Amino acid sequence: MKKAIAFAILATLGCTTYVSAQGGTTTSKTAVPAGKERISLAPIEINATMIVPAGVKAVEETYSYYISGTNFVISVESAYDMTLDKLKANIAADPDKKLISTKEHSVIYKESMMGREMVHFESYIEIEGKLYRFYDKRVAPLTLEQITPMCEAVETIQPM
Repeated sequence: MKKAIAFAILATLGCTTYVSAQGGTTTSKTAVPAGKERISLAPIEINATMIVPAGVKAVEETYSYYISGTNFVISVESAYDMTLDKLKANIAADPDKKLISTKEHSVIYKESMMGREMVHFESYIEIEGKLYRFYDKRVAPLTLEQITPMCEAVETIQPM
């Protein structure tokens, strides 16, 4: 009996995921690079995790959901019937928009508005049968260098 309990404890420890933002740790799903951490999206009612820069948190603010930290703000909402393919078609049809890059769940594109160029990203991810839209907050014009880490973080989302 004691051997069976010891074996069960060892098996459980072998399956436990440890995450470290210090030196970069490999988990059963995805490596967490140094300076980043895996966070839960449960505070914004999504049963998933995401790898973000250290200090970034999922927060709810008066019926709005964000993944937010220093120089890092991603808005989150239900996507309903919008898809990545529809977004790409909308970008292609708009002469003021230009597709920069495409990832598995995301696109980065440039938009000209009122004489200013801005870079945006948008992602569509289905989690537990519900489709979510993740996108830059769009409060101030952002550059490709500012948008890229946000887009890359969204690509790390994994259901729990």
